[in-house]
Formats: sequence, C-alpha cells, structure tokens
Amino acid sequence: MGKIIAARAYANDEVALVAWTLDGTIQGCLGFEVTRIYVDTKEERVLAAWVPFKGQSNPDWKPQTTGVWPVQKLFWRDLTLRKRRDSTTLRPSDVHVKYRIRALVPPKPGLTPVGNVPEKTYKGDPVPLAYFDEGKVTNDVLVTSRYGDVSAAFTNGILSAQWLKHALEERGETLSADVVRTHIEAPDDPFRQYLTGDVLGFLRQLLVDAKAEGGHVRMALYELKDKELVDLIIANKDRISLILSNSSKDRTSGKWDATDSAARAKLTALGKKFDLHNRMFNNNHIGHNKFAVLIDKGGTPRKVLTGSTNWTATGLCGQSNNAMIIESDPVARRYFDYWDELLKDTAHFKQPKPLTASTSNVQGPSIRTANAQTSDEIKLKDGTSVAVWYAPCTAATTKKPDTPPDLGYVYSLMRHAHDAILFAVFMPSRSGQTSIVAEAVSLGLKDPSLLVYGAISDPTAMPNYVAPPPRKKGQVDDGADTSTSKTPQPAVFDKGRVHIVRAAALIKDDIVGAFEYELLKVGNAIIHDKIVVVDPLSEHGFVAMGSHNMGYKASYENDENLVIVRNNPELVQAYAVHVLDVYDHYRFRAVQLEQHNQHKKTWDGFLSRDSSWLDDSLKSEKGDLARYFAQSARKALTSKVAA
Repeated sequence: MGKIIAARAYANDEVALVAWTLDGTIQGCLGFEVTRIYVDTKEERVLAAWVPFKGQSNPDWKPQTTGVWPVQKLFWRDLTLRKRRDSTTLRPSDVHVKYRIRALVPPKPGLTPVGNVPEKTYKGDPVPLAYFDEGKVTNDVLVTSRYGDVSAAFTNGILSAQWLKHALEERGETLSADVVRTHIEAPDDPFRQYLTGDVLGFLRQLLVDAKAEGGHVRMALYELKDKELVDLIIANKDRISLILSNSSKDRTSGKWDATDSAARAKLTALGKKFDLHNRMFNNNHIGHNKFAVLIDKGGTPRKVLTGSTNWTATGLCGQSNNAMIIESDPVARRYFDYWDELLKDTAHFKQPKPLTASTSNVQGPSIRTANAQTSDEIKLKDGTSVAVWYAPCTAATTKKPDTPPDLGYVYSLMRHAHDAILFAVFMPSRSGQTSIVAEAVSLGLKDPSLLVYGAISDPTAMPNYVAPPPRKKGQVDDGADTSTSKTPQPAVFDKGRVHIVRAAALIKDDIVGAFEYELLKVGNAIIHDKIVVVDPLSEHGFVAMGSHNMGYKASYENDENLVIVRNNPELVQAYAVHVLDVYDHYRFRAVQLEQHNQHKKTWDGFLSRDSSWLDDSLKSEKGDLARYFAQSARKALTSKVAA
C-alpha cells in the first residue's frame, strides 16, 4: 500500500509550489487535501479549491477546500498564499509557512472522516471522504521578495483569469479588455493593486529611496505610459535623468511612438527642469531596456532595478512580468556606465521631425564593441554571483546566424544542466529558432533524463509553429495578423520530457466544467517574462532574466540588459516557482485548445470519482515535476550523480 514519502515546498512573494511523491499507488485515492500552516502562529488553512467532482457543479465559482474537492495531482500551486479568495487585498509577506498533504479516500471503518467542511455552495450531492493516513508535512518556506542582496517580485497579471471575471461580475461589470483597462489604469484601484502584486512597489522604490537619501536616478525605458509612474517621475524631476526610447508604431496612422507620446510630451514640457534624452529608432531596432540605477548623493551608484516590466498599466497588471533589485555598487556601476554608453550613442542619432516619423537610426560601433566584452561575474556581499550583459553586442547591425556573445554565455551555462531547464518567454524568435527555446529543446532531446518545461506567449515562437503561405503576388497587406492561418496553430509541444505550451484562454465555445470564458490579454503580450531557470534544486543552478527576449534579434538589434544570477538557491527557486506558475496555468488551457482544434475529446472539467488519475501520474511523465521537486536539493544532486 503506497504512502507519501517526500514533500517539499518552494515560494516567491506571490505563489508557493508544493510537490510530493509516493512509494506506490494508494488504492481508492480520490486526491489530496493540502493545508497551509503558518509556522509562527500555528494557524492552519486548508487550501481553496474550485473544481468539483463529476456529478456536481460550481456555477457561482465559489471556493470549497481541498478537503471537499481534493487535488488530483502530485504538485499544487498555492494561489491564495498572498491573494485572498474573497477580496482584492493581499495577505502580508515575510511569513514562514509549511504544508501538510494528506491522501483522501472513500470512508471505511477505522479511517477518520474529513472534518471542518465549509458550508455547501455547489450543486450536487457531497462526496464523503476520509483521511488515508496522517500524511506528510513539508519543510518551512519564507514568503518573501528578499533574497539577500537581491530582491525579486512577480506580477499576478491576468493569470487570475477566473477570479477576475467573477470579481468584476460581483460589482455589476462585464469582463472585457476595456473594463479591465479602466481598472488597471486607475492609481488607487484595488484590482490594479491585486494584479500587480509587489512589482509596482519595486518600480516606485528607487525613486522613493533617491528622494529620502538626496540621491539621483538614471533610467532607460522602452515604454512609459502608466499615469501613476509618469506622475511619480514628474514629482521627482530634479533627481532623474531619463533615456526614453520610442515605443511601437500605430497601425492606423503609421506613426511611431504610439505608447510613449503622451508621457514624452508631458516630460518635454518641463523643459530644462527635466533631464530627458529621446532615443528614437522608429524602425525595427528598439531601445528595449527597463532599468533604473540609484546613485547616492556622493555620486556612487548603489543599486539597480531591472526586469521585464514596462512602465505601463498593461506591464504592471495585464501580463506575467518580474522585477529585480540588486544592491551592489559594482553591478550598479556597470549599469551606470552602460547608461553613459547609451547617451553617447544617442548623440549620433538623427532626431526625427516630428518625433513620430521613421528613421534609419541604429546603434553605432562604439557601444556595440563595449557591450561585446566578456562579462566577468561580480560576487555580492552575500555570496551571490551576478553576470551582466548588454545589447546590442555584435558588429553586425542586423541579425545573423552566428551566436551572439551574450546568448553564447547563457547557452554555455545551459549546456551544463543536470536536471531541469525551465523558461517563460514572450517572442524570442520565429519557431523558437536562434533562441533559448531551440537550445532548450535540443538539450532536452539529447538528454532524455533532462526535464524541459517552457511557456511562450506568441504562437509563432512555438517549435512546431507552421508558417502561413506567403502572400500572393500583388496581394495587398491589409495589416491582418499573419501569425495564424486557416490551419490552427499548435498550442502544445510535447516530445519526450520536453513540454512547451503557449498562452491560451478558455473561450465561450470551449468552456469546460464550472470554468467560464476568460480574457486572454489586454495588450499585445500575455507572458512578457524573459526567464530561463536551470537546475533550481542544485547549488549550481542559475536564473537568467532582464529585458532581453532571449533571441538573436535582441542581441543584434536592440538595446537590452541580461542578468545571470548564481549562488543564490532561494532566488533561483523563486523564479522557478514563477515559471511553473505560468506554465501550469496555461498547460490545461493550451491542451484544451489543442484538442479543440483537432476535434478531439477535451477534459470535461471535473474531478474523477476513481483513482485512475493517480495511476497515470505515477506511471507516466505527468509525475516528473513532482518527483523532481519533492526531493531535497541534496537528494536531487546525489541521485543525478549516482545515475
């Protein structure tokens, strides 16, 4: 008779990942109850669940607990770790938690029935359950954004898809992109605060610190539109120097800088009171950075903010994004010097008149040469190792097939992966070629023991993407989306232990169980992260992140920064939790879309009333993630060496 033999928990500032593994099947197992335990107060909270058993329904999307609707998987995301199930307020961070996992089976003599069952809010008869045994308790984990000298935060974005729809309806509103946009653009709106998590606070932090310390901030931004952040910049105009690049082209007018133009006009109107530098490419090259450097009143760079989050309401609330603050004089100095290079390079640009007109501006040889230099790791005071690369870092000004030095560095580290490669990216390249997607797939297929899990935003970046037929001679480009054709594009790539999904939503024509249709996006991107995590349970694990889209185009043609962090296991694991949160959210939806497009039977959206689901997880690759993350770091290392 099987039992849980190992269980582990991992967390960042938003979500916890809990994984467990068994030594065999548990006869009649209908799932697992998962309970969060606050270590300091001893308070216990059985995690919420929304998916009922077959024969039941949850039309109002009211939560029960995993003691009523148990987890039919061997790992689980604690989505209510910070996000409350019944309000838009967040729970506090910097608390220690652990989890108890107990198998549930049909009642029989000698077994304790599940107690503390909440009031019934669903339709259908209850399914009586009992505890199989005492279960297993995980390690303690700290819910925090602080990891020594490095801090990291992650947005909730519209991963809160089902909650968002019902929360709006309770206010008498209908889910739509326009309604969501109205909420996330209002500075004090509770939906905005809920969806951005701690990231908005990170973006504010350097400006707040600069004001408190009498310092200065150097910023390089790609998109700037969020009203609160624009107002914050204006309020601190005397202590900011900003290089603001152009944003995208408006498809209707054909003019550049569609996103930034309003903020740019406000900042320009400040005249000499504000140190603004317009870095206008207005072509396929982009100034894609999103960083800020804090310089103290003595002129010493002290810390830097970077990540994938654009300074827009969509970046804060409508996408999966991350932000990192590194407290290190040497790292901050690198960014300080890079800002200088950007400024010097901008002096050679031909400024368009008007600023919305096209140009042929590209980065010059001086900045390219400086960026191409090998990046030596910097050791932080807490022992963390940080390597920083900047782009463009090639002599050629357009993408070539030669591996650029920054991605070459990342590839060299990826090729030492022992156990797992995880990634979440927006659009690194067509079909994932010449990017970390192709590299991860190649490594996973060469080493069948290597786990590769990835999430991609744009369907054209999927490894199995099928390009539409070329336009016929004389066919007018009507601006239609060419990323899709009459043949539905793949939403899933599964080969061996390589599993990749793209962002997808439940649509009105494909609703399952008690789920409701969802909003996929309020902007161009859904997954906007640019993250690679390798061997998160190993002391040699690392995370690569920043503004870099992780493809050759970014290295050859864009202003970018790319950070590789090692020797900080808790930080690496925090990023792993975020990637798997994104992956697991879209996995179910992508599979549903794939099955729908192939006219195959989809999951009905309800829990199984027998234990066949468990046998499948134990005997197939579905249990790979649980088996890996249920181990301690030391066991993960020694098991690989023994193999």
